[in-house]
Amino acid sequence: MLARVRADMCRKYYQPYYKRLEYNYKGWCYMNLNKRGMTGIITFTAVLVLILGAMPLRAEKMRIAVLDLKPKRVSKMMSNAVSDLIRSEMVKSGYFTVLERGQMNEILKEQGFQQTGCTDSSCAVQIGKIVSARKILIGEINRLRNTYLITIRIVDVEKGVSEYSAKEKALGEDNLDTASEAITRKLVQNIYQQNKDYFVKPITRTGYYTRSIVPGLGQLYVGESLRGSAFMGAFIFAAGFTGYSFYKFYDAKDAYNSVPRGSPQSEFDDKYDTWQSQQKVLFLSIGITSLVYLMNWGDVLFLMNPKFTEKAALNSVSGHTFLALDSGRRSVPSEEVYMNMGASLRF
Repeated sequence: MLARVRADMCRKYYQPYYKRLEYNYKGWCYMNLNKRGMTGIITFTAVLVLILGAMPLRAEKMRIAVLDLKPKRVSKMMSNAVSDLIRSEMVKSGYFTVLERGQMNEILKEQGFQQTGCTDSSCAVQIGKIVSARKILIGEINRLRNTYLITIRIVDVEKGVSEYSAKEKALGEDNLDTASEAITRKLVQNIYQQNKDYFVKPITRTGYYTRSIVPGLGQLYVGESLRGSAFMGAFIFAAGFTGYSFYKFYDAKDAYNSVPRGSPQSEFDDKYDTWQSQQKVLFLSIGITSLVYLMNWGDVLFLMNPKFTEKAALNSVSGHTFLALDSGRRSVPSEEVYMNMGASLRF
């Protein structure tokens, strides 16, 4: 593979990566790239893929903890069972990473702290900081004759205050699971409404086109899992084929160059034919990789029709004062149109 740069830059920057430097009358140098140089290019490409691949494609789940409900005129076994039902329903919502009771008790035990008897906000905040949760759910289950009343509060660990309280009745033990589902829906809805910016990561043009540098990532970013996986798989296969062909090509070339003088002409011919054959395979693999890459961008630019969350944006900067206005559409958990306006002052 040949590259061309100015002769003075050749000597300073590129000498370690090339086998041969040839200069012409205009001061340009032509360089025959060796394995070290190609390895550097492949390594750089792999690092770029890893960096872009690490960029989040979806919103991060919020870490929460559900403390065991305090039993009032009910057994401890029943309160623990209802607490587990609520944890299960919070997990099913898909928005949260919920700490299990055993995991939470183990962490608290290491810190010399117990959740037993923790029913106020200050205690919940302490537990939340220990287990690194953003929200803590505390409450109680009470029995009045044949009616069970579940009451739960949401405590914000950072603010140290109770943000919301919900309650649900169950007529008899058989309806406790239904009541648990109903109160969980209320809690999820409230947490979502109060923390929309956390749950909804905007799908932006910049994020879409930047990720599209790696075939498939742009499609995955906007929710096209099948197309994204197909392009990414095809590109990984083609790139792997190219890397393999590259090493086979240089192995064949080195084998040809290492034939001792005085060897039979047939040996030279065989090594040369193998070298040329591997060169054709290498060019074919590069062509396939390039075709996959171009098809990816064709899909990104002309066939895909992503719905970006921002439809309009107005930003102004005056000194250290920033004003931003944007609008768009969100569909989680229900379809809605939104408009955000914000102002900030940098000191």
